[in-house]
Amino acid sequence: MTIADQRCHGTTREAPVVRFERDEHAALRPLPVRALPRRTQRLHRHVALDPFVDVDTVQYSVPHRLVRDHVEVVIDDQRVQVFHGTELVATHARSTEPLARMVDVAHYAGLWRSALDDRHVSGLAVLGRDLADYAAVVDGGQ
Repeated sequence: MTIADQRCHGTTREAPVVRFERDEHAALRPLPVRALPRRTQRLHRHVALDPFVDVDTVQYSVPHRLVRDHVEVVIDDQRVQVFHGTELVATHARSTEPLARMVDVAHYAGLWRSALDDRHVSGLAVLGRDLADYAAVVDGGQ
């Protein structure tokens, strides 16, 4: 309790602590032991360049085609859903860890080649012939 709470107030002509005890203290109830359940919350978000949306310091990935677009995020205690218009484009488990990143790798599909695409293909194979075809012509004249 501060000195100001005990001092006589100029307008009410009584100490705030006395007024609180008389008028408000009896009406107060204790806070619940467990937090009250949170209802569904809808938020509008702008998709960043990386492509993530931020909800309570947690970043959730969305499909890369939505970069710089606006989406609606629906959150509850268990999950985060991202809608583009009426289309559900992403669903993530809700994270409570500050600064976490929830990533669905499918949201990056098409941005870069996969490991299967990186296998070495010779220049002649791109043209539809293998080097063995040319070696056979040179060696045997076929």
